[in-house]
Amino acid sequence: MTQPTYFRNFPNINYSLKTNKAGIVESISIKDYFHLLVPRDDIFKDETLYEDYIVENGARPDQISYELYEDEQYYWILLQINEITDYYNQWPMSQLQLDDFILRKYGGIEETEKINYYETRDVFDDDGNLILPGGMRVPGDFNFRYPLRPGSAAFGFANLASGGVIAVSNREFEYDLNFNKSRIQILKREYIGQYIREVNNFGAFLRRGSNSGNINSSTDLGDLR
Repeated sequence: MTQPTYFRNFPNINYSLKTNKAGIVESISIKDYFHLLVPRDDIFKDETLYEDYIVENGARPDQISYELYEDEQYYWILLQINEITDYYNQWPMSQLQLDDFILRKYGGIEETEKINYYETRDVFDDDGNLILPGGMRVPGDFNFRYPLRPGSAAFGFANLASGGVIAVSNREFEYDLNFNKSRIQILKREYIGQYIREVNNFGAFLRRGSNSGNINSSTDLGDLR
């Protein structure tokens, strides 16, 4: 497996561990990993650079890196452009891990099936007009009224008994959270070289002793911040 070179161009710093009884600070030399790089928001929104991607069951960042770029070492790019700083809590779990996590979190199968919240589904009037959008969290006894005609003072009450409001269980809630984590952005393969040059430029910038976190772009990829 190829070793990542992300920190190769970053400077070393002295990191204080403790102060002994004589008042002497004991420190070690470590890489300066205290700078978080993420793509600028305006660059991240550029659809020509990124693509949507769904993380399959149990896939790791290094495996996806190899699939996309034929090299495992670029897993850090996947994490960086998706602003994932806590792999264990921000990366999607496998199905087996998720089921085990849910069972441990809620303390039993019966508890996992209890209602976590209620949410709306799309409700239309007799003319096919959307009068209630889906996806809103509401109380279990939620009901609402709507104008029978635009600008009308006469109101009708929507019949939600047919499924306008649905209950979401604890298990479904956790499944949805995990699925949302699996929806990531990936950098198109042709921009890998440019992206790495930007990171290397930033490492050289740090070695010159500046505290600023901005670098000027010399490529089409744009700034990192």
